[in-house]
Amino acid sequence: MAGEVHPESKRCWVDRALCVMATALPFALALTRAASAGQWRDDLSSVRDLGLVAVGVGGGLSTAITQALAMIPLGPRTFRAALGSALALGLAARLLYGLVRDLLVASAQAAPGGSFLSRIGLAGRSGGSPRLASLFAAIATLTAALSPTWQREGTVGGGAMIATAGALAAIRLAQQAVAHGRAQARPWLGLGVLLGGIVAESPAAGLSVLGALLAVIVATRPSAPWGALPSRRVLLTAAGAASLVAMLLLAPLLLRPLAPRAWADLGRALSSERMAALDIASAQTGALAAWVREMGAISLLIAAAGAVVAFARAPSRPLIAPLLALLVLDSLLPARAAGVLSADPLTAVRSLAVVGIAAGSAVGVQEAVNALLHARVPLSRTAAVLVVMFHVTLVALTSEEAGFAADRGEQMSAEVWVDEALGGLEPRAAILVRSPAMAWRLWAARLSRGERPDVLVIPIPLLNRGRVALSLLLQEPTLEPLLRDFALTGEPSELGLSSLADVRPLHVELDRSWSRKLLSHLSVDGLWLEYAPEPLGPSDRKLAAAESVVPLRRTLAALSEATMPDASTSAVLAETLRGHSSVIGMLGERVVAQTFLDTTRQLSGQDPFVVGRPIRLAQTGVRQASVARRPVVPRLVGAARRR
Repeated sequence: MAGEVHPESKRCWVDRALCVMATALPFALALTRAASAGQWRDDLSSVRDLGLVAVGVGGGLSTAITQALAMIPLGPRTFRAALGSALALGLAARLLYGLVRDLLVASAQAAPGGSFLSRIGLAGRSGGSPRLASLFAAIATLTAALSPTWQREGTVGGGAMIATAGALAAIRLAQQAVAHGRAQARPWLGLGVLLGGIVAESPAAGLSVLGALLAVIVATRPSAPWGALPSRRVLLTAAGAASLVAMLLLAPLLLRPLAPRAWADLGRALSSERMAALDIASAQTGALAAWVREMGAISLLIAAAGAVVAFARAPSRPLIAPLLALLVLDSLLPARAAGVLSADPLTAVRSLAVVGIAAGSAVGVQEAVNALLHARVPLSRTAAVLVVMFHVTLVALTSEEAGFAADRGEQMSAEVWVDEALGGLEPRAAILVRSPAMAWRLWAARLSRGERPDVLVIPIPLLNRGRVALSLLLQEPTLEPLLRDFALTGEPSELGLSSLADVRPLHVELDRSWSRKLLSHLSVDGLWLEYAPEPLGPSDRKLAAAESVVPLRRTLAALSEATMPDASTSAVLAETLRGHSSVIGMLGERVVAQTFLDTTRQLSGQDPFVVGRPIRLAQTGVRQASVARRPVVPRLVGAARRR
């Protein structure tokens, strides 16, 4: 029957070996690339999963998985959180292999031997080789599982791979449920339970599963699609199971803010979508441009031809229809390119779209190879082998790109940034941060490493969320004037900042909307700007600028010595240096300001914070900075001392 999964007894040893290879290789690579240190990309999920903070709808499954893996004594807590995503990537690869293999077998068996397409060499003959289908299924699985999107999400905690694996399992179960129709109710009940878990993890992935289910139903029985559905009682039971599972997994969203010992309450209205809007990330790109960058133009053309061939054949139509639905949904809801500091909540949809492209390209290559194998032309078999090798070469290129963008094991710059940002602070210091990304980074370091619990972090964009302002006021009563300023005018006053600076050493992240009166209190202090209770003179700033070079030197050295570039830390450091340059230049220290600005230009050849610029150029800037890194610090010290 169309869409029915082939029994395991029909699989040969070649098929099983290729299945193990296609599953184990991506999982092993993701495990070796998994983050062993904190990353800007997974800070929000770390605060949510490790700190049990309610952060919008989503993360129901990843929180439970992360908490379970956190009890395993294996590496730091960051690695244990990333281990869940790596396991989900391996499961997704296994499900994808079975899905693509069934699609290839159904498409090859339904190919008409005497059709016009076969005569012109565009279709294979009936009864294609199952071993050849297994080979192409393994290549398609590696194409998706080794892609930058999958590897990027499979190497950090709370990535989109958990939702992707759940969605692929739901698609396989939906095909089985529709194939059985009214005969069995168990697949529909299992599909309901799985759908509830997916919605709790990622609402966008749940929407993708619903679209894929509808496509399977329509493709199976186009004349009477509702005839493939079971009775109303079974459907209501499945819907009830989905709702119950989703509510159980999302219950912490309502219960965590009510906990008496909750260390942070960001409110129930805060979501990952709003967090992405609060932070600066990469540009919104169209789906077609993202597909070409992810898989390559040639693979995309082959996938388009393969999808047309598979959809034109009735046995393979229910297998390719849900994958086409995923592509359509990604076109309607395109995710951003990989964010510099945050992840897009629609990344799960992009990961599922990669599955559709990989499956379509496998069908297209199989048709081309079958046509060459049965063509009566010289060197046809050699040409078929070359086509397969060319397809494998595309996989190798995709894997190389993924290794460049997703190797978290060598990215330690974020941890060095935390060491320099928190390690040198005075006891009971306070930090006024303007960027949500910095607040998440500091909170995640506190949760995963127990870093500086005495430091008071004041996140300006989150003061009106939940009970953030109340919890800060309970920790430090002298914050009342400053919190009142933000509530009334949205910006601090000199009295509010000075009142806090009198009782706690105050360090701030620059806000360019501040007046010159507030800027006169600032001096450079490493990665921060220190706010003094009284305005400072030029001599105080000169001394502070000379002493602040040491933290910058260590962070720059970490970026230059890293095997894989860290665009996120590079972007944050560049923004910090721009702020230092702006403050020092406005207060008359133009030589030191220009030196900081020159360092910023060398650090990022092209600013990754500018909307529309690809991150690859930011990574190129990091590599360029590693060449001219060592002469920069002496220039900073010399310029500060000369002034």
